[in-house]
Amino acid sequence: MSQTGSLLALAAPVLLGAGACWLAYLRFKDRRLPEPWVLLAASAALGGVAVALAWWGYERLDDLGLGVVWTGLQGPWPQALGAAALIGAVEEAAKLLPVLPLALGSRHFDEPWDGAVYAGASGVGFALAEAAVLAASGEMDAVTTLARAAAAPISHALFAAPAGLGLAWAVLRRSVWALPAGFAVAVAAHAGYDLLLARGLQLAAAGWVGVLWIVWLRVAARLAQDPAGDGRG
Repeated sequence: MSQTGSLLALAAPVLLGAGACWLAYLRFKDRRLPEPWVLLAASAALGGVAVALAWWGYERLDDLGLGVVWTGLQGPWPQALGAAALIGAVEEAAKLLPVLPLALGSRHFDEPWDGAVYAGASGVGFALAEAAVLAASGEMDAVTTLARAAAAPISHALFAAPAGLGLAWAVLRRSVWALPAGFAVAVAAHAGYDLLLARGLQLAAAGWVGVLWIVWLRVAARLAQDPAGDGRG
């Protein structure tokens, strides 16, 4: 077996196990009215497929002369900010699309926090599929693959959560600005992380994820007390 094949054989169960653990965590944080496992798994699977959609989006940007590369985040700040925003927009849009059918057609999508949960599940699937692609292309070694399996799913889930919340408020509360606002926050969260990471500020990038996680937990706690999000408790 080739080195890449051996890495994939190692990575597959690790990635699947990590995905199951993170989905269980998302469901646990929604324990007041937990979402069906099958829908969470479907969101994660479609999030994995969304990696191909993101790749298609990058190709369309190339066609428009707006192609982005990782090294662009290491250049002058105007160029770096623009590249980070484009990466965030492409990937967050790709992760949000799998949530749309649930938001518009599932009876289980019935409270604002569901948006964060399903978008988070999509983010988990996206992160794991992205790791598998990078491992298959030989761009990651075994240690990097394991580290990515541990950290990337929750990072992508946290980036996606604001857009999911915005979608939920847009659908359930008929809020016109909720989805654009939530999507903008998701793009900013993703872009900020990528900028810090690309510029060699790994500890700051980890701290950024920590801050996002704290905010996510506080919102989860608030909505657990006020599921409708209308301030009535």
